[in-house]
Amino acid sequence: MPELPEVEACRRLAARHCTGKRIKTAQTADDDKVIEGIEPVKLQAALEGRTVKQAHRKGKHMWIEFDSGPCLMLHFGMTGSLVVKGVKSHQYKSFKVDGSDWPPKYWKVVLELEEDVSLAFSDARRFARVRLQEDPASHEPVSLLGFDPVLSMPSLEDLSKSIKQQKRSLKALLLDQAFSAGIGNWVADEVLYQAKLHPEAKANSLTDAQIEDLHKAIKYVPEAAVEAEADHERFPPDWLFHVRWDGKKKSPQLNGNAVEFLKVGGRTTAYVPAVQKPPSGAAASQPKGRAKGKRKAESEPESAEEAEEEKDKAEEAKPVPSSAKAARGNSKAASASQAEPAAAGAKKRQASKAKAAPKAKRKVNKATVQAEVEEEEEGSNVDTGEEESGRARKVSQTGKSVKGNTQSKAAKQDSGKGERDNSRGAEGK
Repeated sequence: MPELPEVEACRRLAARHCTGKRIKTAQTADDDKVIEGIEPVKLQAALEGRTVKQAHRKGKHMWIEFDSGPCLMLHFGMTGSLVVKGVKSHQYKSFKVDGSDWPPKYWKVVLELEEDVSLAFSDARRFARVRLQEDPASHEPVSLLGFDPVLSMPSLEDLSKSIKQQKRSLKALLLDQAFSAGIGNWVADEVLYQAKLHPEAKANSLTDAQIEDLHKAIKYVPEAAVEAEADHERFPPDWLFHVRWDGKKKSPQLNGNAVEFLKVGGRTTAYVPAVQKPPSGAAASQPKGRAKGKRKAESEPESAEEAEEEKDKAEEAKPVPSSAKAARGNSKAASASQAEPAAAGAKKRQASKAKAAPKAKRKVNKATVQAEVEEEEEGSNVDTGEEESGRARKVSQTGKSVKGNTQSKAAKQDSGKGERDNSRGAEGK
């Protein structure tokens, strides 16, 4: 998805071609998911006649300031992009933007400005957001953002104080926009590779020397990418960026070292084990697709854990086969004719077995569910968000299964209770 370098490239594109020009006409798509907080037709009216004063950015947020009125706020989501008619479009590594046709495919806002300049904002997957806002820098969500590595990089001393207060893994910390605005998945992976730090290392465990290396990398990677106008073909050849998109199935290598993938902070993470050593005193996580069911990544979404528990409950709530029911009925008939002490002993043994059975099932089921999750991840693309949506579907389906099976079990229990009551009544007579 567009991160700090890509959004900055779009900001510069808008500033270069639109500053000082008046918007003659505006077109807005009828898409109330992307266009937020205002009707498309009202947004169109609010933009027409305005003159572009300046383009701003912080983190992954960009906004266009006009000579009067609120700013046009843009968040790029996963596939948002700005295109100027007749100017070569910025190309992302994971998706293409076609500016050859006008307006471009999946356009959401098109501005026709003076001097025959046309600017369009497009978004294929509709996770982007377009809104009007007064003074965005002073209001949420921009006001909640952390430091911007290009605009407001903290000193080594300030970063060190902040890092030492954090107990999270480095990858999860860097992805937190309240900590560092604009750093996304690929930038975080590159920063940690350049700093030679394992993505699962705890922030507060770093030495002063490691914090200094991290400080340099956080500053270096975004600045170098911005200087290259986010054109990945101009990125330094020794960057992890160039091979992280290949995925583990192609067994990528960087400078002769294997590139591995694991889950950290809920995101697919590329790293080089030979360079990024695991935290001292702790074993590294198994790469994705290995040792299935052995270990659960610390940052895997809670939904996976919930899915395991729900799977256990579903297994325990499964209807008993008819053969087992018949055997149970025969056993009950036989026990009814025995003395009370023997019946009490049988009940005790049965209760003991019932307590032990779920534990055994849980052991098998957790391994099975984890293996299914890992297999699902193997088929997903790096950093597309498909693994998260796949896992969400799994949890939803599991929840439905649990609900249905639990209701079925309750009904069977009520029915069985009624039969036993009738049987006891007959015996009393």
